[in-house]
Amino acid sequence: MVSERDFEAASDRYADQSMPVAPTGPALTGEAAAAAGREFLVAEYGSIEAVEREIRRGRRKVGDTRRGESPVVRGRISDEDFAAFKRLEEATGRTQAELVREGVHLLIERHKIAS
Repeated sequence: MVSERDFEAASDRYADQSMPVAPTGPALTGEAAAAAGREFLVAEYGSIEAVEREIRRGRRKVGDTRRGESPVVRGRISDEDFAAFKRLEEATGRTQAELVREGVHLLIERHKIAS
């Protein structure tokens, strides 16, 4: 299974329009393009089974392979903490969700209730 960090990195890599794309051969169409696409996905995910697990609408539930929404934790923070949090996002290149999940996990570990 692809981790959230790997998913985000791949998504960023493929969506970054500033990244140069050099052709590796002639343009493909039809079945040849479909075959090349399948080959690319298998190379990225490691097997056709992994590709099939990953291809579905929407994103996976965090930490689970079942479909459905993940639990959501909400909270308000001060403007100063939010500004620092935004700087942390920029410095680490990680998403708010990744940082919040890590923060929650660290608190759970600190209070010794992590599984």
